[in-house]
Amino acid sequence: MNVNLFKYFAAQNGDKMKDIALALDKTVATISGNLHGKKGDFTRAEIALLKERWRLTDEQCIQIFFS
Repeated sequence: MNVNLFKYFAAQNGDKMKDIALALDKTVATISGNLHGKKGDFTRAEIALLKERWRLTDEQCIQIFFS
């Protein structure tokens, strides 16, 4: 998980942590835990939602979620 790249794309798209939490139907604390490996990983469905929301390429998704 590349937290800095995640935050970069969130900021580029005007999303704050609370916006991401609402979009994924999670709490801000859970999103923070996902980012730092304390509450599991993002699911495939969540990654797909963020990919569409932020208009990410497959390569960008790999860089963010699988590095």
